Amino acid sequence: MRPSLMKCMLLTSVLLVSTNSYATPPYQRLAGAADNDDPLIVAGYRAIFTCSAHFLMGRPLNDIKRIELVDVEGKGYPDPVIDEKRRLVFSSDPTGSITRVAAYRDSMGCTILPPHWQINDVPRLPYVSYAQAPNVSQLAFPDGDKTNLPASGIDPRYAKLNKVLDQAFDGITHAKKPGTITTSVLVIKLDKAKGGQLIAERYRKGFGVHSGYRTWSTSKSIFAALMGIASRQGLLQLDQPVTIPEWPEGDARKAITYQQLMWMSSGLYSGGPNSAAVYFGGQDVISAATGTSLEVKPGTRWQYANNDTLLLVRSLRHLLNDDLHFLRFPYDELLHPLGMYHTRMEVDHLGTFVGSSQTYTTARDLARFGIFLANDGVHKGHRYLPEDFIRFVSTPAPTKPPVANEWGYGAQFWLLDTMPDIPKGTFTTFGNKGQYVTVVPGHDLVIVRTGVDPNGIEYKQDRLVADVLKALSH
Repeated sequence: MRPSLMKCMLLTSVLLVSTNSYATPPYQRLAGAADNDDPLIVAGYRAIFTCSAHFLMGRPLNDIKRIELVDVEGKGYPDPVIDEKRRLVFSSDPTGSITRVAAYRDSMGCTILPPHWQINDVPRLPYVSYAQAPNVSQLAFPDGDKTNLPASGIDPRYAKLNKVLDQAFDGITHAKKPGTITTSVLVIKLDKAKGGQLIAERYRKGFGVHSGYRTWSTSKSIFAALMGIASRQGLLQLDQPVTIPEWPEGDARKAITYQQLMWMSSGLYSGGPNSAAVYFGGQDVISAATGTSLEVKPGTRWQYANNDTLLLVRSLRHLLNDDLHFLRFPYDELLHPLGMYHTRMEVDHLGTFVGSSQTYTTARDLARFGIFLANDGVHKGHRYLPEDFIRFVSTPAPTKPPVANEWGYGAQFWLLDTMPDIPKGTFTTFGNKGQYVTVVPGHDLVIVRTGVDPNGIEYKQDRLVADVLKALSH
């Protein structure tokens, strides 16, 4: 039976879930160690996704169930309950013994509460106010939202892109197996005078210019840019050991460098990309990331790991040495200068950005980020990134040399130039379920694709890029 709002409200006087049955509760496990199928994790997944989609972008629950929750529907979980007045989302397990809560704040987005927190703990969540998005409806893209595209979404000069976009949305052409769900595709040509010209833009029914998406691991690339900015500001040197205050003197982990973390070559235990305890369980970033042990010598093994990115986040918070400055840093130093006013980098309950995954944004804001990358980290004549930074992130990591017909890896970015028909130097973000911002330097192109591909069904961004290039060459 679907829980009533009244039932959820009664939980304010008790713990949200008991964890006594766990030797190590799922929300307290090291990065990479949680069970994605644990009811506590699944209920948290449903709460945080519903919260972000509804309160940030105004999406209705029925649509959220079809899109964001598609992989966790049909398992006996009751519908999440949205409390509009208090801006909370409650999500229970099939037995009703576990209820998870996600809380929304205007400037902060959504945060999943730890299971042991009570509803009256919500005011304890970190908060800072950011500038509201200005009215840019009459400003030309990328500074604003105005474009000259016709109803088809295709600049008439590039009419051959119409077929490519049709294929991008058909769920088959660019899929490893049928079933991909594309929500947006944008194609931008760089223009030295205008910054970037939107030549193609299409959305899935129910989505549009201001529809938001969880970027998943595309967030890693955004945070990489923040580390580049911090480097240019003199806060750190990428080839120097990372500063993690939780690691004592003499700890072998203190030899790990910033660039090794960016290369996914820390040598730390990871358990792979799974960070469910942090993302959905309510574990805090710092304890999850800093508690992992060293398995091999730093710089000797490539292993994709959310934990390596989370350590970068932890280090930046320490280096800034001011929680307010830390919370404002992404917005003041990158997002708002680029006009990415519809982007939110969500935090854990202790105020640390979940920088490996939980950035919520729009396709156009992703396009603005892509233009910034394509312009070598320069925006309106001001250099934000070090001069060699884009070359650094788009060069193969030493521990992952290029292999023909396989995606390569740089520094928090993926490399596509070993794939058929892809120009040299092409690099991309890659977020779970198909979030891509791809830069094709030799052709002055940025290609954005977002989606909600079901688990196990992967969108082939390299084929979309190749097809776009082919269409533009004729």
